[in-house]
Amino acid sequence: MKKLHYVLIVLFVLSAFSFAQVLKVTVTLDPSNLPADELNILSNFADKVEQYYNGYEWIDDEYEYDVNCRIRIIIQTVQKKSHEKIYLAQFLITSESGEYFYDKTWEFPYDQGTPLSHFKSQFDPLTHFLDFYAYMILAGELDTNDYLKGNPLYEKARDIANQGQLSNYPKGWTSRMNLVFMITDSRTRPLREVKPDFFEALYLLDEGKRMEAYKYAKKVLDGMMKVYKVQPNNLYLQYFFNSHSKELADLFRGFKPDLEKLVRLDSKHRETYRAAME
Repeated sequence: MKKLHYVLIVLFVLSAFSFAQVLKVTVTLDPSNLPADELNILSNFADKVEQYYNGYEWIDDEYEYDVNCRIRIIIQTVQKKSHEKIYLAQFLITSESGEYFYDKTWEFPYDQGTPLSHFKSQFDPLTHFLDFYAYMILAGELDTNDYLKGNPLYEKARDIANQGQLSNYPKGWTSRMNLVFMITDSRTRPLREVKPDFFEALYLLDEGKRMEAYKYAKKVLDGMMKVYKVQPNNLYLQYFFNSHSKELADLFRGFKPDLEKLVRLDSKHRETYRAAME
């Protein structure tokens, strides 16, 4: 629960008066690659995606705080396929707590006059894709609150990926299934197990309790090292470094041996860690 307090103080996403609003998404759409006659068709697409995410109870919100996210959608091409227009897009979603996913192969039909519905009788390559990343983001967020708490939502994402592979729109779904497997794989588990410790450490550091924060940070470093030893190029570990290198440097500021380990684990951000050695 202290991690939750950290979110309250630093990210301002906890509200004592919120009611089951789990996702709070801001969407930016870039259709500049399309011909002019297509732009009007997508004029309210970003708003519809926002409403789809923000107006739905994705999970039982026991922690009662919004998960703030940003989404960027780049429409690359559009082509006619039988009676449908098929759009190919790139999709980037990030959350304030550091969850990050970039998908380059989103293929979906879109009819401006058809609302986006959560109630489907069959697989929908547009809304099921949005569902998939909602569960991926929320699963990662729940992992920050408690030990492997995101497992049920990763399972939901896996079910959607399986439907996608078997559908008439299979493009990209094998990669998405592999993404779920990678995150839930035993080789990645040590990092997932210490995510609550990471946010506990940040909370304690914010409270001025540096040595208490350091004790939790050491657990996080141990978890990252376990992942690195068995899979140095683990993608989820790289996501974690990309999102949290500055916070890791703050947690270990002045602790040179630990910062040297971080330099070895995450050479991409080595200058950030070296600056914290001073």
